[in-house]
Amino acid sequence: MHAAWERWDSFWVAGVRRGAVFRAFDGGLLTTRVAFQDATGTPFASESLVRLTEDGETWRAYRYRQEPGGLGEGVRRDESGLGVDTLPASGEYLLVARFAASSRGMATYLRVDEACPEAAPAPAQLRRGRAEPVDLPDGRSVRAERLDVTAGGMRVATYWADDGGVVRTASAGTLAFACPGDREALAGIAPRLGAFLREGFGG
Repeated sequence: MHAAWERWDSFWVAGVRRGAVFRAFDGGLLTTRVAFQDATGTPFASESLVRLTEDGETWRAYRYRQEPGGLGEGVRRDESGLGVDTLPASGEYLLVARFAASSRGMATYLRVDEACPEAAPAPAQLRRGRAEPVDLPDGRSVRAERLDVTAGGMRVATYWADDGGVVRTASAGTLAFACPGDREALAGIAPRLGAFLREGFGG
């Protein structure tokens, strides 16, 4: 059984703090929630639940929901024909966390788009790069190891890890920065976004 943890990030778009990210892992279930307001004030919320197999070596099922739009998907790996070498996109964080704490130079897998499970999984690689300076929102700068994710030949995410922990994430033009806890991550965030990050969609 893997150790349980809970992590919070502040979420930034075009240099402006607009929301937060919540992740929790209980040893078998990874919960990921993202909530932010775009430049017009329109809220966005997504929730991904990825359940692992009992041995923790691969995933068993996932559920994904996104609003606005009412998008909802649910997949059981053994019923969908997806192999043990696949990984839902949000489950990638578990791989990155393990990878950052190891000495491996590269990991390969097939990346599943949770919002579009009917699409073929994209061949993906996680590669370890050099350490580089990373400026944090609190004004500090740390020297963090760069971890790049490519899928289908394109870079889809970059993580920076310091002392084995992820301190910054870049994906789709957004940035997320690790926070000590929910108080810091939710400071200044609209109450309804904070409520969603804590409780999810429910049901």
